[in-house]
Amino acid sequence: MITPLEFLVSASLAASTLQFGCAWKALRGNRRSELPADAELPPVSILKPLKGVDDRLLDNLSGFCRLDYPKYEILFCVQGASDPGLRVARKVKESHPEREISIVVADRREGLNPKVNNMIPGYDAAKYPFVLISDSNVAPDSAYLREAMSHFRDPGVGMVSHLVRGVGAKTLGARLESQHLNTFILPSVCLLEAMFSMPCVIGKSMLMRRSDFDALGGFPGVKDYLAEDYILGKRFRAAGKKVVVSPWPVDTVNVYRTVRQFLSRHARWNRMRFSIAGPAYLAELVTNPVGLSVPMVAAAGGTGEAFLFAGLVTAAKMAMDAAMLRRLGERKAARWAFLGPLRDLMGFGLWFSAFFSRNVEWRGQTLRICKGSRLVPVVELLAMEPKTEAAAG
Repeated sequence: MITPLEFLVSASLAASTLQFGCAWKALRGNRRSELPADAELPPVSILKPLKGVDDRLLDNLSGFCRLDYPKYEILFCVQGASDPGLRVARKVKESHPEREISIVVADRREGLNPKVNNMIPGYDAAKYPFVLISDSNVAPDSAYLREAMSHFRDPGVGMVSHLVRGVGAKTLGARLESQHLNTFILPSVCLLEAMFSMPCVIGKSMLMRRSDFDALGGFPGVKDYLAEDYILGKRFRAAGKKVVVSPWPVDTVNVYRTVRQFLSRHARWNRMRFSIAGPAYLAELVTNPVGLSVPMVAAAGGTGEAFLFAGLVTAAKMAMDAAMLRRLGERKAARWAFLGPLRDLMGFGLWFSAFFSRNVEWRGQTLRICKGSRLVPVVELLAMEPKTEAAAG
């Protein structure tokens, strides 16, 4: 007789298979059709928020100077003259005098999201009708911008984002990070769009009309949200604008990262997703059959049959992970597929961490993630709590 936990693990494996199928179908459809002619392409302002020196930062930024696009400007946004990323930005500008590059150095503190604070001065200096927000660890190919702009042939499109592929890993933490992007985040985004018509905006690549962005409140409207990308996508859809997630992945580079950094980052993002999804956050657990196998085996008393079932489930999940990594260009996919169960077990534990804390540390300030990923300083929340007076005597 199948126990409830065995049924749950089976359902979880089915959900993972559905995720894999949606991602495979989306990636099969990412052949670029005829791209727009130069006459159809309006100029674009590219905002690149910098904070420190990311892995291969010089190569990442230089890649934006080699885009196959007729007219665009690049604005490197830096918070403070002491940021080491400023030196790299200057080197890129000196190496590419043929490109329209501006370096915007400021120290704005208008909101609680430091990335948004960083981009506000650059956005104020931008001059073109379309704006692309692209993180500093994104490494584009030459057709990236042209492909993104091709979706605006449909006048109903308001924003274009992209699937994200992790590349470049050399350490265990970086490998876990890339596999999480490639075998969980990317398939999850594809599933949400294919099955629920819910395009998931990823902040590493967001292209939009400046006029639409301003009409929806611009950066001031998202300055106090952790998930500013999610909020923007939600507002574009509420305004009747289509949000497109391009099936052509952009590369995000993670070369050197520790396991501790991987765990810390994803504990924070789990809290964020919990604040957004609420009860629907439970669905994430159902897409982790390897993690769910642990309580199943424990409940069965560690019988041989339970371990065999868990082993078969783990092998099936590893096979899907290996196939997805190979589809995304990982030539040594089989070698690294064994990390899948380790990442799934870590993810299982991290999933529960969202229930134990809603606080994050950011630039020396403790912030509470409230509903919808809104950020509030903990000191303000403490000040709002009613004070009790000690009993006299």
